[in-house]
Amino acid sequence: MSDRWMPGGVTAPQGFLASGTWSGIKRNRRPDLALIVATTPAVAAGLFTMNRIKAAPVLLAQQHLRRGRARAILVNSGCANCLTGRQGLRDARTVASAVARQLALPLHDVLVASTGVIGRRLPVARILRAVPRVVQRLSARGHRESAWAILTTDTHPKEAALEWPLGRTRVRLGGMAKGAGMVAPHLATMLAFFTTDVAISARLLRQALQQACEASFHRITVDGDMSTNDTVLILASGQAGNAPITRAGVAFHQFAAHLTRLAAQLAHLLVRDGEGATKVAAIRVIHARSIREAERCARQVANSPLVKTMLAGSDDNVGRIVAAVGASGVHVTPERLRVLVNGRLIVADGRQRPAPRAAVRALMRAETVHVTIDLRAGQAATQLWTCDLTEGYVRLNARYTT
Repeated sequence: MSDRWMPGGVTAPQGFLASGTWSGIKRNRRPDLALIVATTPAVAAGLFTMNRIKAAPVLLAQQHLRRGRARAILVNSGCANCLTGRQGLRDARTVASAVARQLALPLHDVLVASTGVIGRRLPVARILRAVPRVVQRLSARGHRESAWAILTTDTHPKEAALEWPLGRTRVRLGGMAKGAGMVAPHLATMLAFFTTDVAISARLLRQALQQACEASFHRITVDGDMSTNDTVLILASGQAGNAPITRAGVAFHQFAAHLTRLAAQLAHLLVRDGEGATKVAAIRVIHARSIREAERCARQVANSPLVKTMLAGSDDNVGRIVAAVGASGVHVTPERLRVLVNGRLIVADGRQRPAPRAAVRALMRAETVHVTIDLRAGQAATQLWTCDLTEGYVRLNARYTT
């Protein structure tokens, strides 16, 4: 047996338990508090938002990760604990301390993450009352509860797990993620948590996580807005019994490739569940002068409200794509530009190719629309995933706090 997808999410790898519960943060009694625990000491790594305004849980998790080790991750949804000043940091430390006491761990072994409305203080008392319950509910079957508990405007949980042979040992990776709005590259406004039973050094674990995020979460966008709370964390229990990965050899590259594959699966699930989304689009830019220009062009197109509403209406107004390409500021010669939609050449030689409107609209009605932009200026290429912009997105965000 070679690689296989499997159930279990974050508890699929050996040495992990998870749970979820309702603490009272959300009014609708939906789960809003999740806990992931490594049953033995684990190596840890994380990546965080590039927004210069960072939420309190981000700052605390960054502090605790300096040792490269952790045992528990506490996640709450419904409150971002951002724009809350020093009190917000104290609140984050208070709930982390409660988990540490319940699990008999040092405080620095507990990482925290939050998602929800910015500007509201964390309801500490409610969370403290729920901590004993979320600890008691820990189990190998608790992955689904935890995946539900981290959601905000998502319509369903996103989780996945992979197993593959590493040398003579079979190893596993599990993960879960949330994010439907405020999703943009670097990181993308979302939370993601990974677990693995692979034995690996902290330095290489972080390197693999960086590579995986660059090829997945950094390649998606829903609305171009960057959050204050973006967090990606990974714990490695080492319980698979493989020879520890301590150098960037074959075993490391295999691990990094599988982590990238898992992260990409979750990233695509996030885009497909974008707020109000009805379809996804792959924006591929090829033959750019540099990777920087390729990414700049792709992001301009992927984040364009006019392009996204064109997708929503299955409109044939492909001139919006060309306008976004020109607005990106990259080197482009109009007479050389080519644009293809689901493999059909739509723009070439500086003009839109004649085609029946019904045929173009049929291309746009596909569940996944592939847009290829050929700049014909160099050798660099990239791809981003985005979704359409519908009335559902506007309605949801117009009354997000009400």
